[in-house]
Amino acid sequence: MKGADRRVFVAALEGAAVAWGVLLGVCCAVTGVAAWFFRLAYRRCVDAPAGRRPEGAELSVYEVAFLSDRGRGVALTAMASMLLGGRLSVRDGVLRISDPVPRDEVEAAVIRVVGLRPRRRMWRRMDRLARRPAIDAVGDRLAEQGLVEGGPSRRRAFDVADGGLWVAHWVSGLLGVAAVAVALAQDGPVWVVLAVVVAVMVAGARAHRHESVGSGWVTEAGRAALAAHEARLPEGVWAPAGNDGLRGEDAVDLGRAARGWTYPRLGPLKDATTWPDTGPSDLGFDDSPGLGGL
Repeated sequence: MKGADRRVFVAALEGAAVAWGVLLGVCCAVTGVAAWFFRLAYRRCVDAPAGRRPEGAELSVYEVAFLSDRGRGVALTAMASMLLGGRLSVRDGVLRISDPVPRDEVEAAVIRVVGLRPRRRMWRRMDRLARRPAIDAVGDRLAEQGLVEGGPSRRRAFDVADGGLWVAHWVSGLLGVAAVAVALAQDGPVWVVLAVVVAVMVAGARAHRHESVGSGWVTEAGRAALAAHEARLPEGVWAPAGNDGLRGEDAVDLGRAARGWTYPRLGPLKDATTWPDTGPSDLGFDDSPGLGGL
């Protein structure tokens, strides 16, 4: 073999080694990075600070709302406060913010999600609004006091990392199969590559093992705190001041909104933020004569 041919042959061998080596390296990196983020998110959930709420501390209006209906309850309470204060209106299912100056971070989240133009179909945006950091922060504080099982922001980060590790696991598997196939086609160290791929897959599966990180639901202590709050209310009437200094019936309606009661004055707000009823699933009772109805 001439010198030029030998150099071409050696270069081809080196290129083959680079091909399966790159695939194998990416396979390891994908699993390693995803597993690291997953374990970090898991430890943040497990090691989250958990203390006790100060004895006799009153629940704020947003805390009552979170204990009653989690993030959605907080969002609705902020919108109710804005509506009762004349800064938000609802007409024919259309929300309009007339005063875009927020009184707190939760209202700022409402204004960002609703926008400054008339908003139809607000029910489509309620899930996004309920996941805003300012609303998660209410649940996080309650979780730190033992009233909620797992802070929503930590749990949300864990869910993202959990899904990412599953995706990385499949991607690593495909990359590993490709690395083995390339090594086999190019007379590479197939068994070595296969052993590394198996080790990576096993390590990824072991990294995915974990205990419960909290459901985000209200704990027994949280239910007790909410019951104690209700017990202190004379005849069930609660009149928090609200961000506009609400008084009288306006303040009472805000207290009702925080506990999930929106009827009657806040009924239009509830209707505008609730997914519309699609009707009965059994069309046989309500279809047209052309489709076999009566």
